[in-house]
Amino acid sequence: MSSFYTAESGAKLHYKQTGAESGPLIVCLHGLGGSTETYTPLLPLLPSKYRIILLDFPGFGQSSLPTTEKSLSINGHVSDVDEFIAHVQGSSDDAGKTKIILFGHSLGTAVAMHYAAKRPENVAGLVLFTSIQSAAHIPAARERMLGLAAGTRKHGIAFAAEMAAKSNFPADELRPINPNLRQAVAKAVALSDSEGYAQTCEAVVGLDHKDPDYSRITAPTMLVAGDLDTLSPIAKSQTLSELIAGKSWVEVVKSGHQPILEDTSAVAAAVNKLLQSIDSSG
Repeated sequence: MSSFYTAESGAKLHYKQTGAESGPLIVCLHGLGGSTETYTPLLPLLPSKYRIILLDFPGFGQSSLPTTEKSLSINGHVSDVDEFIAHVQGSSDDAGKTKIILFGHSLGTAVAMHYAAKRPENVAGLVLFTSIQSAAHIPAARERMLGLAAGTRKHGIAFAAEMAAKSNFPADELRPINPNLRQAVAKAVALSDSEGYAQTCEAVVGLDHKDPDYSRITAPTMLVAGDLDTLSPIAKSQTLSELIAGKSWVEVVKSGHQPILEDTSAVAAAVNKLLQSIDSSG
């Protein structure tokens, strides 16, 4: 079921719901160039008792850009998600009683961690796929993302789609990749708003993008890392796991930057391990 929520920023946020209407809540946040479709391969492998909500960030999927901000920012995404979750919980009979579980992929991990640090009392668990941190202080990363933004504005979203189809997967000499997977990522990116994509690239390395206070993240956290991911190497997830205050661990799967697409069964097994951990503790 598809619905829309208009945030204070003016963005009309598209979201989908599936699963048990009154079950424990999972909110899924996609990465750069993704959408609610990012999690489609995983959904059939999750327990049916959960109420699962998949959200499109502004400028992606069917969500519009904000009307009240000059440009997108990580802080703006966090505010949108904060409002959205309050809206969703407010429409539930269990409002204020049940904590949520957050899934994030790439860009979505940064937003999820910010939310978990801001509202630790509201988060029961985190699943972070190919995690990222602020790269504003890393010249090479900042140059790459600003170049991607400039290229997208100059050549259109097809430029970003072509780049993503290459960078999101291991080189063929390291592990052969089904061409259909590359095409799936290119198609997903191609559906993004070109200006929204460019602004989000800039937001990731924006000087106002500061890492959250990881000591405030107390929920059980699982970080899923691809063994051949060059955009978010295993070491990145290991470092984050050490910074997070709550119980956390890293699960390595056979993938580049798209573990849900590349190693679906292993990802599902890892996710269900976290869900079972939350159930047993709670």
